[in-house]
Amino acid sequence: MDRSRLGRAVLRGRHQGLARKIALYDEDPDRTWIERHQVRRFNEVWEYCLAEVPFYRSWGREHRLPERIDRLAELRGFPSLTKEILIARHDEIFQNGRIRDAYTTGGSTGQPTRYPRGAGEVDRRWIDAYLGRHWAGVRPTDPGVLLWGHSHLFGAGLRGRLAQAQRKLTDLVVNVTRLNAYDLSEPSLHAHYLAVRRRDPVALTGYTSAVFKLARYIERNQLDLGEPRRLRAVILCAETASDADIALVERVFKVPAVIEYGSAETGVLAMSRESTRDIRLIWDSFICLTDADGELSVTTLTDRLFPLMHYAIGDRVEPSDVVDGNALAFRAILGRQQDVVSVGSARGVLDLSAILPVHILKSYPGIVGVQFRQVRPDVLQIHVEANRRLDLADVSAFFVRELRKDHPELVADSISFAQISDPARTRAGKHALFVP
Repeated sequence: MDRSRLGRAVLRGRHQGLARKIALYDEDPDRTWIERHQVRRFNEVWEYCLAEVPFYRSWGREHRLPERIDRLAELRGFPSLTKEILIARHDEIFQNGRIRDAYTTGGSTGQPTRYPRGAGEVDRRWIDAYLGRHWAGVRPTDPGVLLWGHSHLFGAGLRGRLAQAQRKLTDLVVNVTRLNAYDLSEPSLHAHYLAVRRRDPVALTGYTSAVFKLARYIERNQLDLGEPRRLRAVILCAETASDADIALVERVFKVPAVIEYGSAETGVLAMSRESTRDIRLIWDSFICLTDADGELSVTTLTDRLFPLMHYAIGDRVEPSDVVDGNALAFRAILGRQQDVVSVGSARGVLDLSAILPVHILKSYPGIVGVQFRQVRPDVLQIHVEANRRLDLADVSAFFVRELRKDHPELVADSISFAQISDPARTRAGKHALFVP
């Protein structure tokens, strides 16, 4: 089966939308034109919010917000929309259950948050993602390898099996081979290396930590990626990429490293264009305002059931093209760092992406926050925050059972749990994933 041809046939409408968006960016309009477009589009979206979204009607009255703006700087007069507000006003935002479809953040360091999702939004997010990948020479139907999450995200039972089947079908349509990014053990890294060599993808995409570990494994073991090689870009997502990470990835794979920045609630916001550190905002879909500390607020400009207005996304950035706080490009995304935890196994120390234990534990009823304390290289203490008193013995048994589905050699005694009510925070005030 020609998977590229299948993808183009199934996603014909998306491809047409992508072609129009590529043409818009190829025109390379100047900042004045872009900002006029952003103001005009904001006023259209805000008019919809005040007319059709009950939460924003209340929000506008509560804060005496204007019906329109003339300059982007006026957005600073809007209150920050935070995850805490969205959680507290969930019933109002979801219109007392009338809205059912939602985006959900993973909540790696805080409580998961839900955002209403409307028809057609997935198509627009896809177009934004592939605009950025187009800059790296990657087309939507090019063969790809994806180092990403796996079955723990889908849940159990029939619903989980259906979700997994749907994911496999989607991967088939978009011509992607998905590998488990949660398992960073050496046997799995070797299997991932073989899969990349066998697939010979145009793009390798994944969590920065997973791609970094794979590159380091290949280099340390002096492994050959084989010929012919179609690879054009390695796309780093979800975690901060240091200059050393980028250098290693480019040295091993011999193609540019590309930073893709986004979130579950927004989709892709920005992506490398001329070089790795030239991270360009998708300006017709978003307004990104930064303050003196680099804290980022995002306003969505695409058609959404529930737009995000001056939303505090929780990341800091280093802008490289910014006027009066309006950023059109970044040099770096100063979000969370690479996160790896280590536990004991029958074969020695087992390294895991921290994302896996977070997702396992967030599926346990009541747990809303997870933090790690690496006591020794093979001893891990996990702090859990919950909305009720937990039976930690039951939490531990659940966690070990779930983790052993992938790692039967796990030594259960290498992991301990403590329930906390006041999680440690970073200097920026965000939940810390690791504590001393």
